[in-house]
Amino acid sequence: MAKSYYSLDEVLRVAQKHPFYNPDVQFPPHPEDIPQIIKSSDLPNGSNLCRYRIIKKKDIFDVIQRLATDDSPSNTFRYSSYTSVTGGGWSRGIPMLFLTDSAENKRQRETMGAIIKAVGIIEARDWVVNIHVSGYLYRSLDLLTDALEYAGGTVLCAGSDMSPQMVTDVIQQYRCNCLTGPVTELIKMTHHIASLPTDVREQVKINKIFYTSEPLSRSQHDFLTSTFGSSVAIYSGMGSAEAGLWAVANPQLTGEPETDAAEFIYDTRTMHVEILPLSNTKQDNAWIEPVPDEEMGIITLTSLQRLRNPLVRYDSGDIGSLHPLPLTAQAQIPADVVEHLKLLRVYGRDKRFSFSWNSNYFEYTTVHNLMQSEGYGILQWQIVMGQDQEAGTEYLEIRLLRDRQQAWLISDEELVGKIKWAFLVITNPGFRVKFVNDVAGFERSSTGRKVIRFVDYR
Repeated sequence: MAKSYYSLDEVLRVAQKHPFYNPDVQFPPHPEDIPQIIKSSDLPNGSNLCRYRIIKKKDIFDVIQRLATDDSPSNTFRYSSYTSVTGGGWSRGIPMLFLTDSAENKRQRETMGAIIKAVGIIEARDWVVNIHVSGYLYRSLDLLTDALEYAGGTVLCAGSDMSPQMVTDVIQQYRCNCLTGPVTELIKMTHHIASLPTDVREQVKINKIFYTSEPLSRSQHDFLTSTFGSSVAIYSGMGSAEAGLWAVANPQLTGEPETDAAEFIYDTRTMHVEILPLSNTKQDNAWIEPVPDEEMGIITLTSLQRLRNPLVRYDSGDIGSLHPLPLTAQAQIPADVVEHLKLLRVYGRDKRFSFSWNSNYFEYTTVHNLMQSEGYGILQWQIVMGQDQEAGTEYLEIRLLRDRQQAWLISDEELVGKIKWAFLVITNPGFRVKFVNDVAGFERSSTGRKVIRFVDYR
């Protein structure tokens, strides 16, 4: 029977034979060779993670692109793989795929289902309506469906394209009590329910919400509780294409954090988490030691469930700190599970490198490269994000000043299409592209009157 998680030594032995971490290796090891690699390989750097370099998404981007598109029979990266979209590669025309072993992925979902059940988020009597995005290479709908079903819930897959009224009808017809989805979709759905007549709204008996993909602001939290009642339990899951779903938040157990931070519970058998210093001056990224528990830093992940395509010392881009589980929480979790659990307090994305919108994170350097693409003729650009108070949703407006003198430029319509694809927009009325005639159409600094690249009114 296959293992649900691996030792750190096992992961490191495979990693040293993988092109993510060894530029001299062309393809990942064949799955049949991995048991022998684990038995016979030496670890030149030992099992001390401080000896290993910190890996960022950009470090493995080119490797992923090469491996994902190389259909050579020797390329085991494409063997029996689960594919999911990750940010960062979308500016090149097609979103970047991250591949993991399909069997490992299933086991990870099952393991997370067990954790979701153990910490009391989902019970056997729960009926869940899933409004996560699907299609366009997204996998969040089936990911959360599997995890919540493994936890014991009954899940109805509405997706994000079903109209809010149809979802409302489903909730009423089947007496569903839980909603799950990304924050953007949940707010849209809740806004519709809040607009219904009182007698209709009272038939919507939602007492649990499980959100993913982006932080929930205090105003959004208050909107959910004002619509569904102050007793509604609001939970969350943390994950990414690279790491999978690996942590969950249950404030009913851990208490509401005093700040805007979120507190996630994770299993130390499945994920090795390091909190690294925010100020790193070492050029080679090696010999960086984690800070003590309860100190803030960069969340860095080593997956103990990814063996074929290991994830070792991966910079998540989030800021957080590690803490023991509160004693009150420990008392409510089965003893054979609680000894392996730990608390991760997440303060949000490291805004030095990226920004978030519509459940996705976008790196500043990648957006800059997109705007410089040949044929776009973009002289100046700006991204403005804000909150639509009437709709209760976020908007993102891209303002562009184009060089109209060049005959070889693509049309405005084609450019808008490319930008929508780059920002992973399927159908979202909150996303818009605005063409301006001069710099007066931009938000500018009050001192140097420079165009501010990113304006966030949220």
